[in-house]
Amino acid sequence: MSTEAWYTPLLNSIPSGLIGAAVVYYFGLRQRAKERRFSFLERQLAEFYAPLAGVYKQIRTKSELRAKIQGLFPDDDLSQIKAFEATIDYHNRQFEEEILPKYREMLALFTERYHLADAATRAFYPLFLEFVEGWNIGLARVLSADVLRQLDVSEEKVKPFYQHLEKKMQQLQDEIASG
Repeated sequence: MSTEAWYTPLLNSIPSGLIGAAVVYYFGLRQRAKERRFSFLERQLAEFYAPLAGVYKQIRTKSELRAKIQGLFPDDDLSQIKAFEATIDYHNRQFEEEILPKYREMLALFTERYHLADAATRAFYPLFLEFVEGWNIGLARVLSADVLRQLDVSEEKVKPFYQHLEKKMQQLQDEIASG
């Protein structure tokens, strides 16, 4: 007859069961944290970085087309002056009616979804706000041309922001794809 009590094997298996449950719990928590992180990365990409980059691409493409068209006019052909001036007028109207509203759209998106931007992106907010507001003020003609030149609302100042958007969008896509 066995001297071992009937409950001894049960007591011996309890630590193994608890260890197994702890391991499953730990890995479950890690998996859940990873899912939450990837969900946030997907939101950042879909709701913030991709829309901003898309609007910027539209602006950039129109700007590049404008430069290409203006470059087609020969400098020494006086018969093309009226066509060149008409092109300039068209692009000035396009800037006021289409491109500046796109910049405003980007700024509104940046403001509304600021919580989705990482710290490095948020650092560009004041610069981009100043750029858009500078153009708003310039087109409202409330400041002299000299003051506007000193304000320097050139696109060169915001190019690092655009480059950052492209880089961050690619980084998020790569991170999401790699799992």
